Amino acid sequence: MESLGEFVNRFSGSVGCHYHSNRSNVYSLKRFDSNQKGKMGVLGWVSELKGKDLFRVDTYKRLGDKAGASDLADGIKENMHFNKEGIGIFFHVKRGGHGEDYQKAVESIRAIMALK
Repeated sequence: MESLGEFVNRFSGSVGCHYHSNRSNVYSLKRFDSNQKGKMGVLGWVSELKGKDLFRVDTYKRLGDKAGASDLADGIKENMHFNKEGIGIFFHVKRGGHGEDYQKAVESIRAIMALK
């Protein structure tokens, strides 16, 4: 069974981004391989939905709108990460999956990463 860490490693490789783990079992997806404040370039976050055999990839809706990816999202999340930016979008990906749900999330985060 694919762990959260294994999924994030596979997903970030497909997107072409970096990731950073934290103690709360949420991984941040980043433009840069850096932990320096102000240079992280966070694109989104990946977490595991316990008991549902799913992973969730979150990003800010404003980035999804700018990249044309918001319409592909599986849902909208209010008050994302308790940030003033507010609204987020998320993608669900089946554990171990490589299908349409995985490709949709990869293409969306890749489009967001390409933004200047």
